[in-house]
Amino acid sequence: MNGEAPLVSVVIPCRNEVKAIRKTVLAILASEYPNVEVIVVDGMSQDGTRAVLMDLCSEDHRVRMVDNPQKLTPFAFNLGIKQARGEYIQIVGSRNVLAPDYLSILVDALQQHDDVDCVGGDYQHVSDTPGGKYIALAMESKFGVGMGNYRTMKEDVLVDTVGVPMYRRAIFNEVGLFDEALTRNQDDDFNFRLTRKGRKILYVHNAKTTYLVRASFEKAFHQFFQYGYFKVFVNRKHKRVTTARQMIPPAFVAALVVGFLLSLVSSHFRVLFNVMIVTYGILGMAMAGKNLGFVERAQVVFCCFIMHMGYGLGYWQGIWDFLIIGRPPRQEMQRQTT
Repeated sequence: MNGEAPLVSVVIPCRNEVKAIRKTVLAILASEYPNVEVIVVDGMSQDGTRAVLMDLCSEDHRVRMVDNPQKLTPFAFNLGIKQARGEYIQIVGSRNVLAPDYLSILVDALQQHDDVDCVGGDYQHVSDTPGGKYIALAMESKFGVGMGNYRTMKEDVLVDTVGVPMYRRAIFNEVGLFDEALTRNQDDDFNFRLTRKGRKILYVHNAKTTYLVRASFEKAFHQFFQYGYFKVFVNRKHKRVTTARQMIPPAFVAALVVGFLLSLVSSHFRVLFNVMIVTYGILGMAMAGKNLGFVERAQVVFCCFIMHMGYGLGYWQGIWDFLIIGRPPRQEMQRQTT
C-alpha cells in the first residue's frame, strides 16, 4: 500500500462501551493501512464513553463522533455510511479489535475480486471473565453456531454473511441502506439483499479480528433470543427462509417441549426423549473444541445449550408475533444488549 491508497471509512456503532471503545479505535489508527477515517456513531452513551471519544477526536483528526439519538445499531450503520467519504466502508463493532493488517488484506481482496462486493475476516472470540471463556468457545464451535457459519471457517470461501464486513461504497447505492426496523440481524438482511442481486460475499481467513464476548449467560441468552426473534422478521420481509441452519434451534426447542410432554404419558416416548438429550450431550462434547478436558467440554456444551434455547425460543416468539398475529417488533425486543 502507498499514500494514494483508496480511503477506507471505518464505521463503529457504539453505546455504553467505555471499557472497550478506546482499544477498538486505537487498533484501527495503528493499522498498517495508510488511509483511514474513523466514524464512531454513539448512541448517547451514559457511562463515560463520550468523554473517551472526545479525547480520541482531539488526539487524532482521523476520528469523528456522530450522535445516534435512536441508540440502535442499524441507525448507527446508516448514519455512519452517510457521513463516510471512503471508497470502501468497513463496519467494526465497538468490542472488536482489528489486527494491524486486517484492512490491508480486505482492500486487497476487493481489488483482486471484481465480482465480490463484501469481504470479512476470521472472527476470534475472547473474554475477560471465566464464564465468558466458555461462551467464546461455544460461539466458535460448529456445534454452537452451525457447520456453514463464517465463525467456523478455516479457508477463504464464498459465504452468505461475514462478521466485521468491508463493502464497496457503491453497493449501498444499488442495495440501499440497513433496515432500521431490525435491532438484530440487520447485517444478515442486508447481505441477503446483496446476494439476491447476484453479488458475492467472501470470507478471508488471514484477516483477523478479536471480539470481546458478553460475559454473562443472561446476556448471551438475550443476545441469541433477539437473533432468533428478528430472523423471523427477516424471513417475513423476504417471504422465504434465508438459511437452512436457522431452523435447527427452533426445531430443537420444539422437540424438547413435545418430547417432554409425551414422556409424561408414555414410557416409549420417555426413552426417546432421554436418547435425544444424551445424543445432544455426546455430540456437543465431541464438537466442543480441541485440547479441552471433560469439565471444560461440559461447560462449552452448557453455553451452546443457552445459545440454542435463546435462539429457538426467540424464533418461536417471532413466529407468533410476525406470522400469526402480525404485530410489529415488541418494544422490549428493541433493547440493545450491552
